[in-house]
Amino acid sequence: MDSKSRMLKAWNFEEPDRVPIEVALYFVAEGLPGADEIKDFEENEADNFKGVDGFDWGFLGLDSDYTEEVIEDVPGEFKRMLRTQSTSVGDFTAITKHNYDDVDKGDFHWDKRYIETVDDFRRIVEAERAVRPFDLEKYNQGCAEIGDRGLPITGVLHPLGTLVRSSNMEEVYMWMLAEEELTMKFLEQCNNQVADSILSIADKPLAEAPIFGTGALEMLTPPWMGKNQFDKFVFPFDKFVNDAIHKIGGRHRAHCHGNSGEFLERFADMGIDGVEPLEPPPYGDNILADAKKRVGDRMLLSGNVPSQTFHHANVGPKEVREYVRDAIKVGAPGGGFFLKTTGSLAGTGKTKEQATKDIQCYLAFIEAWREFGSY
Repeated sequence: MDSKSRMLKAWNFEEPDRVPIEVALYFVAEGLPGADEIKDFEENEADNFKGVDGFDWGFLGLDSDYTEEVIEDVPGEFKRMLRTQSTSVGDFTAITKHNYDDVDKGDFHWDKRYIETVDDFRRIVEAERAVRPFDLEKYNQGCAEIGDRGLPITGVLHPLGTLVRSSNMEEVYMWMLAEEELTMKFLEQCNNQVADSILSIADKPLAEAPIFGTGALEMLTPPWMGKNQFDKFVFPFDKFVNDAIHKIGGRHRAHCHGNSGEFLERFADMGIDGVEPLEPPPYGDNILADAKKRVGDRMLLSGNVPSQTFHHANVGPKEVREYVRDAIKVGAPGGGFFLKTTGSLAGTGKTKEQATKDIQCYLAFIEAWREFGSY
């Protein structure tokens, strides 16, 4: 089977020729020992979701001109960047600190977030909203370039998750309590905009039925929010958007680190079609056998191999083989499972030594899949 057919069959809860496997090389690890092998596997054998252009969501659903400038530079130590989003309701600024010794030069730390005060939040809420533009040509081109070597996935705005990441986290959760009316107005208006935007492409000649991806729910589950807050501020709005996705024949795959295990039924009930990376204890609360039993015929389950441990001195090829064997034994029967690590990318680490060890563990991950991954 080709990769696309394999992934779709598994997602339709049938057993393909082999368990789909997701593997990609972290770009900063190129040139390290074993990196070429990972890259070759990624390009020729892995069953990956691949990002394609689609909607331009702007800044929280608003048209924005983005600029950045260096405002402080200490050679050899760090530099600070001022980032500005200029919108119809004014500018929103953030400051990020970039350490020169970071392996990934794109990595940074937030010194200031875009939405700092209730007045900032109110400006976002009071802004006029319209259907967002969709680049049909780039979407179809991206799908064509992927061909049968995977599945295209494109981003969809998650208003609350994006608000949390754009704001001071100490404040935004309090706004849900102290500024509930304002929060509800934001959620209603912004999610209406997202759903209307999705429905606007229903009649467009899309090369592939869209798969939408989000990375928001990890900020909306414990320890950040409990079930009562989730049911009030997340569930009804996400279901509204997911209903729109399904109406146009699309699917939604959610990225959610941490404690998602107790929320899996809620995810399925509100229309999520797939969830990853299902982190096991102590990094999350996901027991794969339990997840498979509860929602394994309703959502694509991906992950559960804890790549956080790949940096540990006592974890090597033997331990990785056991992770893979156990995950496939539990997750694979009946389809609905993709083998995936919880970290997604091979070659991560704060140092080259850590990144090299990570790659070696990923090579063991691949070899174990070759041993156990056929149906």
